[in-house]
Amino acid sequence: MKYKLLIPTLLAALLLAGCSDWTETESITIDTVLPWEQDPALWEEYKAAIREYKSRDHSLIYVRFENSPEGAVSEKGYMRCLPDSLDIVSLTNAENFSAFDAEDMEWMKSLGTKVLYQIDFASDPQALLDQAARDAAIDRAIATVQDNGLDGFSLTGIPKEDGGTTAAAAKAAVERIVAARKEGQIVSFEGNPAFIPQEDIQSIDLFVLATETVENGYDLRNTVLDATDWGVPKEKMLLAADFGGVYYDSDNAETPVLEAMADNVISFGPMAGLALYGIESDYYHYDGDWLTLRSIISRMNP
Repeated sequence: MKYKLLIPTLLAALLLAGCSDWTETESITIDTVLPWEQDPALWEEYKAAIREYKSRDHSLIYVRFENSPEGAVSEKGYMRCLPDSLDIVSLTNAENFSAFDAEDMEWMKSLGTKVLYQIDFASDPQALLDQAARDAAIDRAIATVQDNGLDGFSLTGIPKEDGGTTAAAAKAAVERIVAARKEGQIVSFEGNPAFIPQEDIQSIDLFVLATETVENGYDLRNTVLDATDWGVPKEKMLLAADFGGVYYDSDNAETPVLEAMADNVISFGPMAGLALYGIESDYYHYDGDWLTLRSIISRMNP
């Protein structure tokens, strides 16, 4: 009987000893092999194919992106994390362009993605009217674009009937920005095109219409007609949609806003493409990053 009790006791002791060995923490070195390190030649072919795709006639996908967010703790805050097939990125925190942003520019250029410095007079109209503040904002933008190889400028502003004061300031801003544009760079405007003097419409490359808050086809049609009446060619127009927006179809039923606005680009077209705002909320999904954004890109360019 003593032996019968002793054997299980010894087995239990051995198991405990074994478990102790198994659960002991041990440092293991894991070598991470990134795609471009695994097969550099194939990776270069892939990037060349992306650039070739972007050089062809297709619907542009334009996004606003908050670069260098304060306290960034993940890839979400860096341009390099964005989908490769994006065409244009408008930096909403461009005045705080960081060393990390500068590092990412080489990556963006290798994919043919254009990166724009956003000059945001819509959120600070007083800076537009104050010549010193306006010139300082534009000087800062020009220096950052030139020093870091950005691909141009995006401008925001709100038209106002104030005896021509805002219109004159807008004209001065547009003329300075356009004059600073180098070969291969672009200037886009985001908002109501009435902010841009009609005689300067032809100098702007792209117009992102203020449709991110539009909720139905009737209001959308009027927005497009207003832009057309102001002299903006449809082939320069992009509709805008926000990840947090809503949209109602002709039966007044709510429908996914991003898909609806992507389809509107086609039905109201031919247009330049679609601009997407508030994309940061789409970064993480269980099955991958930027899944909604990627699906819209595929929808626009099947």
